[in-house]
Amino acid sequence: MKRIMNWLVPKEKRFFEMLAEQSLNVLKSANELKNFVNSYPEIDRGERKSKASSIKELEHRGDEIQNRVIESLDKNFRTPVDSEDIRKLTDLLDDIIDLVNTLASRFVVLSIERIDEHTIRLIDLVVKITEEVNGSILDLKKLRHAEEHCKKILKLESEADKLHNEALSDLLHYYKNPIDVIKYKEIYDLLENASNKCKNISVVINSIITKHG
Repeated sequence: MKRIMNWLVPKEKRFFEMLAEQSLNVLKSANELKNFVNSYPEIDRGERKSKASSIKELEHRGDEIQNRVIESLDKNFRTPVDSEDIRKLTDLLDDIIDLVNTLASRFVVLSIERIDEHTIRLIDLVVKITEEVNGSILDLKKLRHAEEHCKKILKLESEADKLHNEALSDLLHYYKNPIDVIKYKEIYDLLENASNKCKNISVVINSIITKHG
């Protein structure tokens, strides 16, 4: 307890607050992507572009938060955890929202017309795993609680890997048009990459727990 209290002085607390702000923004973007895909078949191309643009705005917001984290790291020698771990976390959170933004734009650019079951299930998993990522960041001050979120992240990421393999197998088996294969493979791969980035966050947080627990 004493060790934890020593790192929660007000000046250092802002790092947790900024990471939490960035993490919540990631979760918002994942939910926006889910809403976008759920409404996708019923809306026209103009509305699709508009919804993709709203996700792009969240990505810009994420860049602003990340820049604040990095600027604070450059100006402060004392941080609540290793500065390199904070940098890894902010970079990974930025990677996730970049992938979500790329996904939204790809649906429009690739002229995806049919949202298949694999895509829906993978996006549902991405939302669930980003919820756990957000929980792990919010509970980073309470190391034991953060560890529980990390366990759930690893379980969900394993489910995403399995579903990704199933999606690729069905894609190569049932789709005869090579253009469709290319389109849907890119969507599946981006979704799996997002879940992998979440797993990498759990690795960093577990490292922090090992150092400070």
